[in-house]
Amino acid sequence: MTQPDREFSIFRALQEAGEGVLDIPSLSVLRYKSPSVLIAEFQATWGVEPKAVALPVAEADGFLYEVQGLRGVPMSSYAQPTQNLRAFEDVVKVFLGLGKNIILTLCPTMGYIPGEGLQLRDISGASSPQLCFANPRSSEVLGAILGTGIDIVRRVSSKTAGVGLQGIAIDVTDLWGMSGELGRVEATCFCTSCTQHFTDTAPDLLKHFRTFPNPWSLLLRPTDTGIDYVSEVSPGMTPEEVVGIARQRRYVEQFPNADQSELLEHATLLLRYMRSRHALTIGAIGALLDYATEGLDETYTRILIMEGETYGWTSGLWIEELDTEFDDEGNRSYDEIWFNVTPGYLPQTVPYRAYMWRRSRYTINNFFDLAGSLSNASMRVNTMLSQRSIEECRRMVADHWQRVHGSALSSQAALVMLPKDSERALEKKIRRGFVGVGLDREFGDRFSDQLAILPGRADTAARPVPDIDLASILYRLREGQA
Repeated sequence: MTQPDREFSIFRALQEAGEGVLDIPSLSVLRYKSPSVLIAEFQATWGVEPKAVALPVAEADGFLYEVQGLRGVPMSSYAQPTQNLRAFEDVVKVFLGLGKNIILTLCPTMGYIPGEGLQLRDISGASSPQLCFANPRSSEVLGAILGTGIDIVRRVSSKTAGVGLQGIAIDVTDLWGMSGELGRVEATCFCTSCTQHFTDTAPDLLKHFRTFPNPWSLLLRPTDTGIDYVSEVSPGMTPEEVVGIARQRRYVEQFPNADQSELLEHATLLLRYMRSRHALTIGAIGALLDYATEGLDETYTRILIMEGETYGWTSGLWIEELDTEFDDEGNRSYDEIWFNVTPGYLPQTVPYRAYMWRRSRYTINNFFDLAGSLSNASMRVNTMLSQRSIEECRRMVADHWQRVHGSALSSQAALVMLPKDSERALEKKIRRGFVGVGLDREFGDRFSDQLAILPGRADTAARPVPDIDLASILYRLREGQA
């Protein structure tokens, strides 16, 4: 008699993974794969069809549609993804026709919107092309971009029964960039709006950061290719614990003349700064989403896309604080978070989805920012990229994608190996599901081959191809220094 196959508990864990969302970080993906193929590949990878599709409302090189009051801002080269999908609303229409709800995603780090008054400024006063997320006028600009996308989806979905706009997501993985050198951390943002916030909430705090080394150096250390950091910092951590971690990681070497009492004072100031930055960021998130949905009767799930670390230095947020603050329904500015789930901290209150990519959108955004810089006339001429020929840049993009894709968690095994929720979280069904990314390893070569790269100085004369310090270039581009 034939014995039936057994069902292992790990298979049940896969069934309990929850609803899937297909994230399409850039409409450039549609030039290589149709919407139906992307959905089929999602099912083949994860064993389920996505219930919703996440679409960007802007690209790294420009807008995907006209926004009233913002004419003159560049349109993305992917505003018309293909010959058949001639506009953003065509993309929305196709996915709705395939029975998928839409989630709109906004990455606020766009550096092509003019206006020095809106730009990030580090502690030394240097500016970056990126918008300051906390500037009230930035909230209006970003809110108008997202709000226009909301109106497009609402208009298109009014003709399609059973599906529509499910949510709106803000990618907060890289709001507050930083740079520096050993013993000299230059974090952002300290524009007029941010400085006023600190003056109101933490008087006399910033003066301790306008010197070097400053309190940031207890948990941050610049290197040649970026910033090393300690993220395992909980909201309830004491100054003594912060100094202990700094000693363990040898970050205290940035304070060669400081004794224990001075280090404890720095740690106290640092924790005050982190709390104030968290409050500022949450307030800005609420303002942006309120502006984007102003006047609407419908309510949509408000989502934050985060890296997943205990404290996010470039998001300015504590996941644990988000969990605590979620109980305050009257002041709540978010309904769900997406993050790369690690053993560090799992939410007990706020609903979440596991984002199946290490550091979530951070490295993906970094890749598309690099590509956007190569088609930006100012960046191509005035940065280190001007020294690279078109072919060097094309090779650099393809090579970089291979490293970025190394962070993908695209397998059922990765899904079933996620840390298990607590009994309380399981009862409340805190984990709503997961997010799979519609990008594969072959995408980089295809994308780089068709990428429109402006000529640089290196294209005017033949020369040997030098070694490329890609990490340094990306780091400097991100901080507006290259």
